[in-house]
Amino acid sequence: MKKCLLLLFCFLPVLPGNSQENAYPEVPVLSGYQGNAGVITKYNFFNFLTLTDQSGENNRQSTGQYWEVSYIYDSAFRQKDKFADFAEKLIVEKGGTLYFRDTSSIHFAVPDSGGNLWGKILLTSNSVYKLRLIKEKPFENTVVMDSPAELTFDDYVIPVELPPRLGFLPNSIVTRADQSKFNHYSFTYTTDNKTYRQKLMGPYWDLKMEIQDENGEVDKRVSFVQVQESYYRAVMKAGGNIVKNRARELIFNLPGDDFTVWGRLMATMDGVYFIRIIQQFPADYQGPELIYGEDK
Repeated sequence: MKKCLLLLFCFLPVLPGNSQENAYPEVPVLSGYQGNAGVITKYNFFNFLTLTDQSGENNRQSTGQYWEVSYIYDSAFRQKDKFADFAEKLIVEKGGTLYFRDTSSIHFAVPDSGGNLWGKILLTSNSVYKLRLIKEKPFENTVVMDSPAELTFDDYVIPVELPPRLGFLPNSIVTRADQSKFNHYSFTYTTDNKTYRQKLMGPYWDLKMEIQDENGEVDKRVSFVQVQESYYRAVMKAGGNIVKNRARELIFNLPGDDFTVWGRLMATMDGVYFIRIIQQFPADYQGPELIYGEDK
């Protein structure tokens, strides 16, 4: 099995019991403290990391490939401060910048080909440490609206007609599919300190999607952040509107001449997402209902 070294840690590039051992890209090489071999507990093609500046008041987000590495020392080790000093020295030796350090974390950046490595070391206890690392990488969107959708349905799912205009992430498998010719659906959203309820009616779809890897398993390399960001950008590119955007939930519409497609995306976990769609025709339109706040 191939071994490689990660910034501040030495580890085997596989998750225990994970079949994706060849899926992890190579990363910069630095020696690990006392030769300790860490374990990759998470890897994503795209994710984000929030770092704090020296004042501890301002935050910034870095995006790109994401690793999370955990390593454990014997409970008698109890040298958290000594390890933190070692990590800080390595960062400086590599020409990096230390942004923030307190008793529980170190935030830093190290120059790398094509950008930077952005990292956060979590000093969770005297014997357990974690590294979260971002390697800068441009976002590549693979969701395209208004293109013929080709989807595979799970063996236990009866295929349904797919909703109009909607695109899907590559390797998505439909593991649940409900369709009705006419149904009602509503959601709430807040804008300008006012909360509205939008009632919808029309042809309805409720789909559960799993992005599967080459072994037919949920591909957790695709983060919920990548799923949500893909749909956000695809909606905007197709001339749609974002009604609500919060962590793991996106509500949008795609207006058209004959009908409007309303969608609610729920990206609840890595590699899995849910989409509810209403195809609304002009005759069935109802305006949003104000349920909290006052109109001026």
